[in-house]
Amino acid sequence: MADCDLHTRLLGGDETAFTEAYASLNPSMVRVAGAIVGSNATAEEVAQETWLAVIGGLTKFEGKSSFKNWVFAILSNKARTRAKRDGRNVALVLEPDEDDSAQNTLNARFNADGTWSDPPALWEEITPERILAGRQTWQIVRGIIDKLPPAQQAILSLLEGEKLSAGEIASMLGLSQGNVRVHLHRARERIRQTLEREIAASKK
Repeated sequence: MADCDLHTRLLGGDETAFTEAYASLNPSMVRVAGAIVGSNATAEEVAQETWLAVIGGLTKFEGKSSFKNWVFAILSNKARTRAKRDGRNVALVLEPDEDDSAQNTLNARFNADGTWSDPPALWEEITPERILAGRQTWQIVRGIIDKLPPAQQAILSLLEGEKLSAGEIASMLGLSQGNVRVHLHRARERIRQTLEREIAASKK
């Protein structure tokens, strides 16, 4: 659904549009809020408060950014306010030496677009067995993502799921773009290493 169409439909009170928007955006919203407040229960509350603010403030949306970005900006502000109030703000910024160390290996492991420069060896033949294995692999990936630190989950959700840029993500989470890249690098590296172990085990 295009941003302009979504906003127009929501503004007109289209309940189906809200259901679709909620189903699409809420999982990422909870992840992002969780990265800031450090509690999944609180993140759920922040996401619900954000939806109330979004619906109540639809006439204030001026279209200077995408509607999706506007929603996540409201979420980020509410999450920061809640974290400050609760004294539970999670430190997302990495230490400079960690940043430099991880960045030194980033280009070697990943291309500029974030894809693996040397991807894990995958099955070559497309057979029903391979398709099933592929589905099992995706389940493994989902399990790995669910165990990542909150910041890495949030950044993956925003970048891969919501297709936001590193700059937009950095602004929402209060990070430098370098920190965003390092968090992303670590998340992808952990997924890669686990996948490589699983693929190797499947060939034995």
